[in-house]
Amino acid sequence: MAESRKVAEVVWAHLSRVFPKRTISKASFATHELVVNLPELAVFEVAPPDGETSAPWLYVTSGASAEAMDDGYGLEFVLCAAAAEPLAAKLVAMVANLHADPRYAMSLGQVVEIGHPWLPGASADHLIVALPGIFDPELEWLSDRDHTTRFIWLVPITRREAEFAKQHGLDALQSRLGAAQADLSALTRESVVP
Repeated sequence: MAESRKVAEVVWAHLSRVFPKRTISKASFATHELVVNLPELAVFEVAPPDGETSAPWLYVTSGASAEAMDDGYGLEFVLCAAAAEPLAAKLVAMVANLHADPRYAMSLGQVVEIGHPWLPGASADHLIVALPGIFDPELEWLSDRDHTTRFIWLVPITRREAEFAKQHGLDALQSRLGAAQADLSALTRESVVP
């Protein structure tokens, strides 16, 4: 428990440095329903800066990185939403819990089928694991004496985009999303793959 509390403190401090103009709070979700592999998992809700209504809300895990992967670093997950959304905290916690099971470890470019829209009424029903390139570059890596953490982004995508990514890869899908200037935190959007 002390180790996970330390991880939470380190992640909180990192988010505070990277997003100094944002309010950071602990999101609530029913851990006993979702998180069997990471009982000490926390999710931080990072609000947009005051007055910036177009900036997304961020949901960031803390505790998924406690166990390093074979690459020597642990992963934490970031999910964006257009508004404050408790279900976004629940979803990012569920992905972290999956990742903690060695059978379902996450990696860049991996497509995750959710089985339902990522939020009620959303057009996307899959996630793809990507680098957090749209954020401050300081977000991606966090190192201290004890361990190294990489923050990766869970991007909601449509079924057609998921199929395209499986065939052509993450870079090809990101090129299409970028060319379309897709709002990746929007509840509904047109697929960039016809």
